[in-house]
Amino acid sequence: MIIAVDPGNEKTGIACLSYDGTLYEKKIVPSHTLEDALTAMLQRVQADNHGVTHLVCGNGTNHKKLFTVVQRVAAKAQLPAALTDEAHTTEEARKRYWDYNPPKGLKRFVPRGMLYPPESVDDFTAWIIGERFLQKEGLYGSYV
Repeated sequence: MIIAVDPGNEKTGIACLSYDGTLYEKKIVPSHTLEDALTAMLQRVQADNHGVTHLVCGNGTNHKKLFTVVQRVAAKAQLPAALTDEAHTTEEARKRYWDYNPPKGLKRFVPRGMLYPPESVDDFTAWIIGERFLQKEGLYGSYV
């Protein structure tokens, strides 16, 4: 398992996923609470007997400030922390949102790329950042 972070100014997405990309948990937290939220997620995942091997942070908005938080949590847990490219992940997350929340009514006929989710998708973005990291590192689909 890895935990990925989509850093933002006001809110931050966090997602825990397996090496095959399966989502274990995701959430959106106020950015100023990231350290506590990340620590709590890490502890929950480990309590469920799932090993976490990496903490990953996207390199977009506010990453310079929040990556230091990710590094601090990773150091306490003796895990590596990494930055990964997050270009265009928000657009991908908007499409994925509709995969998990299919549009109803007339919205069913609008191409998903043209629909705008009614809520924040930072958690979906973190999930995609995690998948990108796994692909970049050649870990996607492996079992560690």
